[in-house]
Amino acid sequence: MSELTIEQQRKVFSHAESLAHNPKSQIYKRSLAQLDGYPLRPYVEQKTLIKYPYMANQKAIESFLDKYKYSPLDWPLRKKWLAYLAKQKKYDLFENYYRDIGDTAINCQHAEILLKDEKSKQQAFNLAERYWVVGKSQPKACDTLFRAWKKAGKQTPELVWKRLSLAADGGDHTLIPYLKTLLPTKQQYLADIWLKVRRSPSQVSRISNFPNKIANLEQEIISYGLKRLVWQDRDLALRSWEKLSKTFKFSDEQKKSIFHRFAISLALINHDQAELWLEKASHYKADEELARWHLAHVLRQLNWQQALQVIQSIPEGVVEANIFQYWQARSYENLKAADLATENYAKLAEERHYYGFMASGKLSQMANLNDRPLTPSQQNIEQVTQFPAAQRALEFRNIGRQVSARREWNFLQSQLTPEQKATAAVIADQLGWHDQAIFGFSKSGYLDDLARRFPMPFDTHLEYNAKKNNIELAWAFAIARRESSFMPDAASGVGALGLMQIMPGTARYLTKKKVSKSFLFNPEKNVELGTQYMRYLLDKMNNNPILATASYNAGWRRVQKWLPEKDPIPMDLWIETIPYKETRNYVKAVLAYKQIYSQHLGNKNNSFKQLVKMEIGPKG
Repeated sequence: MSELTIEQQRKVFSHAESLAHNPKSQIYKRSLAQLDGYPLRPYVEQKTLIKYPYMANQKAIESFLDKYKYSPLDWPLRKKWLAYLAKQKKYDLFENYYRDIGDTAINCQHAEILLKDEKSKQQAFNLAERYWVVGKSQPKACDTLFRAWKKAGKQTPELVWKRLSLAADGGDHTLIPYLKTLLPTKQQYLADIWLKVRRSPSQVSRISNFPNKIANLEQEIISYGLKRLVWQDRDLALRSWEKLSKTFKFSDEQKKSIFHRFAISLALINHDQAELWLEKASHYKADEELARWHLAHVLRQLNWQQALQVIQSIPEGVVEANIFQYWQARSYENLKAADLATENYAKLAEERHYYGFMASGKLSQMANLNDRPLTPSQQNIEQVTQFPAAQRALEFRNIGRQVSARREWNFLQSQLTPEQKATAAVIADQLGWHDQAIFGFSKSGYLDDLARRFPMPFDTHLEYNAKKNNIELAWAFAIARRESSFMPDAASGVGALGLMQIMPGTARYLTKKKVSKSFLFNPEKNVELGTQYMRYLLDKMNNNPILATASYNAGWRRVQKWLPEKDPIPMDLWIETIPYKETRNYVKAVLAYKQIYSQHLGNKNNSFKQLVKMEIGPKG
């Protein structure tokens, strides 16, 4: 064990990483000795072995991979080692160390080795099919395997068609011309149709595109095209279906898929044929999405009796969802069946979720939080923190390497029991690692520790800026919780950054200047802009927090398009018919989070008492 302090070892670790390329140097050897017992020492060793994945280091690599199997320390070295062994034609060794690490090139090399043995040849061909029948190009390392597979007669027209369909339907459509050449001559015209419809779904409306030579395959393309077209031009899609359905005999599975897509697309905009298509789609077994939109459509008409009929027709296992329980109660309420409504509301109000809070608002009672803090023993806490992955994660966090810390902490979850996962979440919360505490409780299944699942970090900044912008503090907390789980360096796939997930364009508009990523990753600056943006949206939306919340997710211009044309509609119905699923769920979550934070902040009122009476007015 090194006699250095932990602070000294951190400095040595940083220096040792830069020396990893020169493991024979005395400075490197001395540094490693000084890191004895330091949790991150294996990362220095890994870096050296990755730099020198040679036979001379076989024993060291084998020992390392065995010790850190499946951890974040494993796959970078295993990938490098397997690539070296394949290049050196050390096939037996390759197979000894091989496991699927999600690298297609390595997987193909494994399958190619299996080809060399008659006993495992069929297994290799099965793998070749799995890797070839995908909607994208594969690495060149797979070419030899694919050639052998094709030469053995395994590349059938059916598999070519399957891959072409995958490439056309959501994959890389530039593969289509190549795959066309692999089809039998009589089928090659289908590739041209696929390409046309992929580029422009409206091509499905041109009946002349479909000569009905190979009806079952043409129907696949038509089905794909119609399901895309109905989102772009609903009336053209309806006219096209009317014509095409007279020429082609679509399978029940194809009809189910087409009807489902048409029904939801038409219901979204309250199309005059929505009811017809919802009924058509409901002849097949309805899933929750279809049932929800069927219900939403009849609710738009304020047809409460039909709403009950729709709910009663929903398959068992779906109808138990809290959304249907709530709207059943609402239907009873509007049909003057007060006792049934109250009974349903009372049952829902026992639960902690959006619909439960809505029910509590209907009953004019306080929302039930069901808060049961978890109190793991000190022994359980120490047991979890003794896991090497936990020690590596926490040390990475101490030195500011958040991505590596999360990677190790995520790996730790795979080693824990549900009880230990909940304990790990408590540990994360105690350390102020709020995003991992929130995710940890979710993974453990323990959801009743509300103080830890809904923490209040950055409270000084949030409170100051909420007051400055005249917005509710509970709302600001709710937005930050929903946007990033309080992860200061959160980055979304669309470019939103930081605690409150500010888009760089929004930041530029608010500050009147270009801002950097580091600026938006600063919690204080991010909160300042996020709350300023919330105020901006409130002003745009006539001080309506429901519309402002929806706008935070979808943009205020889009939300304005969703407002009713004429008469006001109840707030809960407007939320239920928001066209975007992401925004619909976002608004429900933020409203529920806001109530939880409001009660945590000492507010004795249930905001849902006002929300259940609110109406959303028409545009303008």
